[in-house]
Amino acid sequence: MKSHISQISFVDVDNLWKCLTEGDKNGLEGLYKYFSRALFQHGLSLIADQDFVQDCIQEVFIDIWKYHKSLPKAENVKLYLFRSLSHKIFREAKKAKKGKTSEAEIQLEMPIFTESRENELIGIQRDEQLQKKMALAMKKLPIRQKEVLQYLFFENFSYEETSKVMGINLRSVIHWLGKLF
Repeated sequence: MKSHISQISFVDVDNLWKCLTEGDKNGLEGLYKYFSRALFQHGLSLIADQDFVQDCIQEVFIDIWKYHKSLPKAENVKLYLFRSLSHKIFREAKKAKKGKTSEAEIQLEMPIFTESRENELIGIQRDEQLQKKMALAMKKLPIRQKEVLQYLFFENFSYEETSKVMGINLRSVIHWLGKLF
């Protein structure tokens, strides 16, 4: 089967998905190249372990190829891949926690500024501190709450899309968000 993917000047994700489901490895490769960076960023927003996230992404694509003949037509390929990665991370993190008795938390050092030279520098420093505090607070959240924040505020998914990706109802998305605020 000869692929026409190389002739496409823009990425037609639906065409890549169709090629994949028809057994064309170029479809798999195209999807990986197109989505791997976004998936990696998404994975890191859920768990701060680059190797773990990269392994989970690889496993998602291995599974997709393994089951390519029985994959459904994806209404939204990005949502499908994000959901697959989230589920993979959640399952693998659960397995890893069972194997470990304790997990070390990486603490961000908060710089202490005793003096300032100008207001602009103070503003920059406050922003940096706020970002570090937010990152530390995010690390303490359960994976599912991080996931809700990631989808809604960083991926700009709607509440409905977030509920689809997470496999939960809309009320649960609102509930998880309510726990945060």
